Amino acid sequence: MKTALLVFVLCSASAFCQDPGAMAAQQAMQQAIQINQQATQQAMQDMQQASQHAQQAMQQAIQANLQTTQQMMQSTADTSSSYSRPYFGVPNQPSLSVKSGNVMPGTKVHIKWRYADDYAAVYYTTDGWTPTTSSALYEGPIPIDNTTQLQAIAVSPCMTRSLVAHAEYTMLGPPSPTPPLALSADGVLHAGTRLRLITGSTVNSKTAHVGDKLSILLDQDVKAGDVVVLPKGTPFSVVLTIARPAARHNVPGNLAFDIYSINARGKSIRVSGGETLQGEAGRKPKEAVIEPGMNFTVAVAVDTPLLPSVLVPASKP
Repeated sequence: MKTALLVFVLCSASAFCQDPGAMAAQQAMQQAIQINQQATQQAMQDMQQASQHAQQAMQQAIQANLQTTQQMMQSTADTSSSYSRPYFGVPNQPSLSVKSGNVMPGTKVHIKWRYADDYAAVYYTTDGWTPTTSSALYEGPIPIDNTTQLQAIAVSPCMTRSLVAHAEYTMLGPPSPTPPLALSADGVLHAGTRLRLITGSTVNSKTAHVGDKLSILLDQDVKAGDVVVLPKGTPFSVVLTIARPAARHNVPGNLAFDIYSINARGKSIRVSGGETLQGEAGRKPKEAVIEPGMNFTVAVAVDTPLLPSVLVPASKP
């Protein structure tokens, strides 16, 4: 019985091995397994390459970020080093190349400041008023053609200001003539025209208050041809915007006013200007005193027709 069963199994296996359909199926299965293995290996290789590319890209991004950060830190350090003096300190008082005294016409004054204040801007005036950031910016030698009170300040980028440097120059010889201001033929006072004004009263920072009035006079004839539209001496008034008395710790008195319009002979002329006056600093700081006869200019803000209703004779020089 056992012998017969063994013969049957061997015969069946031999028949199966010799069956072409079974052999084809087995080969197809083996090929499918190989293809699957190859696909799996290729996918694993692709994943490894993608991971390597991602790591390289991440490393490059990190390096670029580090370089950018280092550059920013270096730039910040350079900027901090360059601006440490102007930003965190008060600029030194500028110096004038010509001392107070008698000068010849055409004398040129240079304004100097220390190396530490290279980033400071220097502003100056030549009419006795204290300079501000609205004053003339120093860009080169200043010619002295008349008796002049020159003052200068240095202003840092963070707007801290130095003490005022000042000198008074007396001209040796006749002063340069100042021609009268003439309007255009159409009788219009055009925007940008400078009007010369003069103070007409005394104001002391020790007793003055914000809102107090200051008398102002026109310091020239404004003419259209031979007709005087606004005569020299035309009065009006402005109000003080700053009135601070002198105090201890080297704080001098300070006065300031702004002018936005001039009302003269029934006409309102829009202008832009104003002045600041600071007393002298020192152990005993002085008051600021506006006295009669201090001149300055303002700019006409908009075109203004000034046709006279009554002819006014020109004033004699």
